Amino acid sequence: MAPDEIKRLTALEEQWLTRQHRMIQRSGSLRGKTDVYDAWREIFQQYAALAVQDVEALKRAIYLCWTQQSQDPFLSGVDGLDQAATGEVLASANRLAKTEELDDELRWMLSYYYFVEPSYLDRFQDLDHLKRVSRHDPLAYRQECLKGSFDNRGHMGRYWKAKQAILHQWP
Repeated sequence: MAPDEIKRLTALEEQWLTRQHRMIQRSGSLRGKTDVYDAWREIFQQYAALAVQDVEALKRAIYLCWTQQSQDPFLSGVDGLDQAATGEVLASANRLAKTEELDDELRWMLSYYYFVEPSYLDRFQDLDHLKRVSRHDPLAYRQECLKGSFDNRGHMGRYWKAKQAILHQWP
């Protein structure tokens, strides 16, 4: 069930990213575009519901949690995510970190996210295992990101594809 839901959510993300891009080109930001924020909140809620059973949904939900704290909402469109759902997503990741069940991609993503904006985790209690993993190797993304495919991975995929493009230019 989850792969079909992920495909459906990816298509929805792509629609909103395209629409968002046009809005930013016209006005320079998403200021006052409440439908964009509402859409990302709903997309996040759906990923959060799937995150317990699907690692891709977990990765995307964590990315959106991090984006809310690290990116300008007038550009990202991500703001006002449900605090309880955010806590549950991070608690799920914490449980996987505790049992050492996080996949390699999520490990280096977590390290990068925490390096860039630790407040996305630090504002929550009882995430010791997740924080430990997140502090491991903040620069691992420089090599690991280049190995991954971020096609058809929505908002998160676009972010990491942009990072890949930058990393390809480094000697």
